[in-house]
Order: sequence, then structure tokens, then C-alpha cells
Amino acid sequence: MIDRRGVTADIRRKYNVALRPQWLNKCADHIKAELERQNTAASQPLHLEAQTRLVIEQLLHSDISESCFPTLTVDNNQVSKLPDGAGVLLQIQEIMDVGTSKHAMWEAIREKEDFEQRGIRPSYLPALEGEDNGVFTANTQATATQPPEASEDQGERKPKIPRSMLKLVLSDGCSRIHAIEQTPVPQLNVELPIGTKVIVQSGKILQPTGILCLDAQSIQVLGGTPAQYQQFTLRSRLENALRSERAAR
Repeated sequence: MIDRRGVTADIRRKYNVALRPQWLNKCADHIKAELERQNTAASQPLHLEAQTRLVIEQLLHSDISESCFPTLTVDNNQVSKLPDGAGVLLQIQEIMDVGTSKHAMWEAIREKEDFEQRGIRPSYLPALEGEDNGVFTANTQATATQPPEASEDQGERKPKIPRSMLKLVLSDGCSRIHAIEQTPVPQLNVELPIGTKVIVQSGKILQPTGILCLDAQSIQVLGGTPAQYQQFTLRSRLENALRSERAAR
């Protein structure tokens, strides 16, 4: 069903990473079972491009330590370095805005969740027609049942999480490399799930720390949300950090 050698070579060409055979075997078995469940296994064999696409879907939602061999190298100063040449597949292990206070971000997240889940907007935003004290009334019940983004001008009126400069920890499953935005990267945002896969190109390295400077051309977000990281939402990570700061005082 899955041409393991062909798919491995194809993904190495695309992402400069080698798949672990044990993971690929499990992945192939899972894909076969899914196709059989959908009654498509008996159809014509999938061409290599389709096979690779199915494996990549599973790869994005895997933990990179389980699915891929390490790609980063460590120099004599114990600083991780990207391989030369094409971009390499890495996984976001941490992402945080270092230019905004954690408490301000936590407040913004709470207000954003109130808005998205219950239609409650913070007091600093002007009330919309049909609202009373920031809460939708019965006159706007039909509108309130729609996603907040569906209303006019909501893009400017809904609460937003402050955005300054992002710092990331990227992993190949074995080693880690720290990265920071040199200029804003539109694809990145502080709410990206832990475990998100990215393609990183070699860029400017700050010496002697080995921190990688990112811009819009040096990183591409592929996506993915490994199940084992779903509990580490931005809100939970901020709350843990704030508790640690209070305990250290």
C-alpha cells in the first residue's frame, strides 16, 4: 500500500528529514486501515505523491522525536546548529511573546475567550447596537448565536492578544535551537499549538548564544497538533508561568 522507500526519499527531498522506519510502519498500517474503512483500499493503487501526502498528514500530528531522526548538530560549545542547504523540518516546543507582559496576555486571552464563547466583550470596547453592558440582549439573539467574526466590523472590535516580538524553542526531537523574530513573521502567532511543524532555513545566528534570527523568508508554518501537547494551551502555559513567578517572590 505505502511505498516506504519512495515516501521516505520524497519527504527527505521536501523537508530535509529522515523518517524513522518504526514510525513509518505504524503510519502505513494506520493509513491502510483508514482506507479500508472508507472502502477505498480496493481501488487503484495510490501514486507516490498521494502516498506522501497521506504520510505528511500523519507526520504533522506526530511528535517529531517519534517520527523523525535528529537533524540538528551540536558544536563544541553545545550550541545547536541547522544543517547547511535546504530548509529543515522542526517542531515548536515553546513560543512566547517576550515584548508583552504575561499578565497582559493572560487578561487578553480571558477576554477573547469570553467574547468567542459567550459574546461578552471587554468594557474598553464600545457597545454594539443591541448590546447592554457588553452582553448581547434578546434583540440580538439571532446574531449572538453566530460566530462573532460573522458580524460587521468585528475584526476591529473583538479583543486581540497583544503582539510584540516572539521567541521560539524549536526541536528536532533530540536537540533544541532558540529563535527570535528579527522582523515580524505573519505566519507566526503566540497561540500556535505546541508541536506545530515548521520548515526553517538557515539564517543569521547571534553569537555566542547561537540564537537564530527569524524573518518571513526563513520560516514556513506547516501546522499540526500532536495529541500529547494539546493540554499546553497558551492560557495554561501563561498561568503556570505566572504561578512560578509568584512562588519565586
